[in-house]
Amino acid sequence: MWRSITLDDIAATVSQAELEAYRRSAADSGADPVAALLTRTAEMVRGYIRANNSIRLSPNSVFLPDSLISPACDYAAFDILKRFPGKITDARNDARKAAVDLFKSIASGVFTPESFADTGETPQGATTSPVHDNPRRIL
Repeated sequence: MWRSITLDDIAATVSQAELEAYRRSAADSGADPVAALLTRTAEMVRGYIRANNSIRLSPNSVFLPDSLISPACDYAAFDILKRFPGKITDARNDARKAAVDLFKSIASGVFTPESFADTGETPQGATTSPVHDNPRRIL
């Protein structure tokens, strides 16, 4: 199954206090900076997936395979935490490095997550082109 990274997903990786502090630190932008970060992270992960031609991508630009949600959150957590003074723990550094290594292994074809399976439903936010079974010209 493919889906977007949710706020609950990232909240399982970093604390609610860290998320709120990140939001306050970027309050000038108007939009929720956590949501924007999750969108950027999904786009980055999809770039690695796109490099592996054996994986079918979801038409929704922020959907990822379930198996990549947690590594994507590990990657995003680092971006949240680097905004604050202080040292990022070795565990967080290692988690980000492991996520990047996984993404690189996908791009190179060493690891292949599940492809998008079209269930006949158009995912929310997806864009599709209309298909005409019986096109005719109307004058």
